[in-house]
Amino acid sequence: MAKIKRIRTKPCSKCIERNDVLYRVRIEEDGDWIFVCPACLEMVKPANPHFQYGGTWKSKKRH
Repeated sequence: MAKIKRIRTKPCSKCIERNDVLYRVRIEEDGDWIFVCPACLEMVKPANPHFQYGGTWKSKKRH
């Protein structure tokens, strides 16, 4: 029997748009981890000395 895949989305912490791919990042020195969409990533990443990448969240999991 084939596995049923769930389609999930999550809101971006910056623009609140729901997305199926988000990046877990930290943009302040002692800040919390947040999820941002690809468009917002391009706004928060450049020239930010505190930027830290923490992984990619995808709606479609490999398993």
